[in-house]
Amino acid sequence: TLERQVGVAGPIIGERAETIGKGQFNFAASYSYVHLTTINGDALDSLLNTPRVNGQTLIFPIKGGTYLHDGRFTTFLPVRVLADIDVTAHIWTPSLTYGLTPDLDLNVTLPILHTSLGVTAHTQVPDPRFPQFALNRGDPNAQTGERSLSDDATGIGDLLLRAKYILLRSEQLDVAAQLGVSLPTGSRNNLQGTGTTRLQPTLVLSRVIANRFEPFLNVGVDYNMNDVSRSVVRWALGGTVQIVEPVSASLVFLGRHELAAQADPIKTPFFFQTERNDQYDASVGLRWRFASTGFVGLNAVVPLNTQGFRPNVIPTLEVEYSF
Repeated sequence: TLERQVGVAGPIIGERAETIGKGQFNFAASYSYVHLTTINGDALDSLLNTPRVNGQTLIFPIKGGTYLHDGRFTTFLPVRVLADIDVTAHIWTPSLTYGLTPDLDLNVTLPILHTSLGVTAHTQVPDPRFPQFALNRGDPNAQTGERSLSDDATGIGDLLLRAKYILLRSEQLDVAAQLGVSLPTGSRNNLQGTGTTRLQPTLVLSRVIANRFEPFLNVGVDYNMNDVSRSVVRWALGGTVQIVEPVSASLVFLGRHELAAQADPIKTPFFFQTERNDQYDASVGLRWRFASTGFVGLNAVVPLNTQGFRPNVIPTLEVEYSF
């Protein structure tokens, strides 16, 4: 939830215990660009197929068959495939928060996404990694090729409803509990939603020090209501510091720990396999206060490890205003 506090500004990514106040509205809108570049450390634009997986090989059928260089007859040839997978998302996220009481905030967030997927396969027949399938010079079945397909879509993402309640205010620590429900309103086929209902309880700890520095800790779970074994534990640890009025900076470390792989295993993983992942990121941002109750912020999320599908960086621009 994006929210206002005189002095130290809240982080763009992460949550603090403070609420916005009874009868207050906070409207925020952000834009993020996501371009996936790796899968488990391998570049998505140059995925080379494994020659043999579970005793199987990618093959190209030869109509009528052909004779190999060593005189044997075959009706198929192995194929070397270099795949280029391009996945991008432009995400616009409007969010509205209302202070129902001094201790209780309600929030609704509904992202709008434009997603695109492109796949290009560079093929070589026969696969030079199988010398036993070498062809005679001039055989027309020896060839290279390229095939491409792509698609894109625009639509809403998963609807997120959240409530945050302050459990404790003290000179040493503020404690709040947040409960979110993510509803599968986004299309999973278009890479715009998870396709599952998720319950998201979170414990939020924070403390403003000298009205200039606010460390915070978030610990929560995303319960997959369709398959609890695929739930995710997540945390955020960081802080925001007021550099000079009206500019604040934040540094947040993020963790995401999957209890199980989030998708069924690929039966024949020639290029990659879906696995259980532990993902770590760093979020760095700057926020500038304007008109006393407004903020403009710029943030970047940088991966700290390579597990799962990963971008090089996720930039985010956000604007919020309280009234």
